Amino acid sequence: MAVTDKAVNFMQGSMERGRPIPGQSLTNDPSQPYNWEKPAEYTNPKEAMLFVFESLTEPETTANILLSLSKGVGVIDIASITLYTGFLEGKWNPDLMTLLMEPTMYMVMALAEKAEIDFVMDAGDEVDEEEILGDKAVAELEKGVGSLEAMRKQAAQRVSPQSVPQEVREVIEEKSIEPSILERVEQEQSKSLLSREV
Repeated sequence: MAVTDKAVNFMQGSMERGRPIPGQSLTNDPSQPYNWEKPAEYTNPKEAMLFVFESLTEPETTANILLSLSKGVGVIDIASITLYTGFLEGKWNPDLMTLLMEPTMYMVMALAEKAEIDFVMDAGDEVDEEEILGDKAVAELEKGVGSLEAMRKQAAQRVSPQSVPQEVREVIEEKSIEPSILERVEQEQSKSLLSREV
């Protein structure tokens, strides 16, 4: 089988951009798997929830989460990033990650309520859609978006405190968020080079 110039150019372009060669993952050394290819560290949902809660309530992490929420980042986005990072680190498998989504969203919402920060479930909640197509196309899009929006809102309303163990709920209630965490974040913002006067 002859190799074409197009195939050679594709391989060369991929290597120059730092992309993996097709099939490269099949040649990785089996004795050195990625973290997500190994057995998960957590298999019990309750233990995994406690780990997530502990990581979310570290002072620096809490400050970053609250700052993100105040800037309009959605609760769903923060929970997704937190859980996907844990998956990449080998903390849980994709099935457990899916089970942890609702409790993680609840924990993030509880932290926001403790800090008295208004939050949105999804970052797209406040974005107005622009009309760029004809009337008929817009009507079809609105119909599809309306049904998707209804499904998303219904799923967001199902976030329930009962999805989080009682011990974690008690710790969330007892958790106090000191104003110093938020003040420290706000002070760091004012130290940027763009805010300095000449």
